[in-house]
Amino acid sequence: MLCSWKQFWLSAVLVSLLATACRRDDYEMLEGKWQLKTVEQGSVVTAVDTVWYNFQSASMFMYLIYKADTQEYTHCYGIRTQPDAAILDLELMSWGTDAQDFIRQTDWDETTRTFTVEMLKSKRLVLTSGGKKYVFIKF
Repeated sequence: MLCSWKQFWLSAVLVSLLATACRRDDYEMLEGKWQLKTVEQGSVVTAVDTVWYNFQSASMFMYLIYKADTQEYTHCYGIRTQPDAAILDLELMSWGTDAQDFIRQTDWDETTRTFTVEMLKSKRLVLTSGGKKYVFIKF
């Protein structure tokens, strides 16, 4: 039995809404403050407890560093894009903080960085980039 155009378009809209809802869940699960716990490169695992990535909306990002020696925080805002669930593009911007100066305090080489999302659960995030694995917990 052939379906009518009305049924066809209704089905297409329903499928589109379901796909959007699933996508929105990925964005919402990433939102919030994530504390970096370890950086793994090959067999070397480095413990970290002074770095946070804060995903504030579907497009905003903040990189936060705690400096234990001065007991101060420094941060840089940026933009996040996620072309699909497995790719996360972050770009630090010079909004109040010079992004070029800020990256000198990080292991980033440039103000932009592309990560592969290996795992995203409610309390655990694992990103990879440049041969390194970054393991975060939800803060």
